[in-house]
Amino acid sequence: MMQAVLEDVKRAEEHVLNFKGSIKGHRVVNRNRARRHLILMDDYFAKDALFADHFRPCFWIRKTVFDRLYHGARSYDDYFVLKKDVVETIGFSGYQKCTAAPRMLAYGTAADSWDEYLQMSKSTCGDAMVRFATVVVEVFVPPYLREPTVADTERLLTISEARGWPGLLGSLDFMQWKWRNCSKALQG
Repeated sequence: MMQAVLEDVKRAEEHVLNFKGSIKGHRVVNRNRARRHLILMDDYFAKDALFADHFRPCFWIRKTVFDRLYHGARSYDDYFVLKKDVVETIGFSGYQKCTAAPRMLAYGTAADSWDEYLQMSKSTCGDAMVRFATVVVEVFVPPYLREPTVADTERLLTISEARGWPGLLGSLDFMQWKWRNCSKALQG
């Protein structure tokens, strides 16, 4: 894949497109997708990534969770697989598409806000967001958002009893209790 990306970068630098897009009068913006893919990989996904220690603050999820989402998206929808278009120009990589959606969700930004960094248009970011959300619902809701089994219920009751709350099942008010917020008489 990286060889194809590098070849496309070289071809894009050497070859000037002599058409103006599919609609007469519209100009084609060279988004340099392959170079932006390589920058993204160097920043977050390479072994010695520039922002390896800052992945979670940037995406608000762990890198392992992102990897699971990325591979789930690739296996469910081939939209997230790197392909070439009709004129043999390499498209956006799956990493670029899967990076735009969680960052838009994490920061609550508009679709056109990632044009600077990822060089993706507003329509591509919006499409990636819709398809990413569809993948999350279709692939990850059935195994993770299901009714608890008897074993799950017993495990949760054991955990809450070990924390000093016997019989409590899934109340966030008490499961996430911070003793520093309690009165002095109740601490300990």
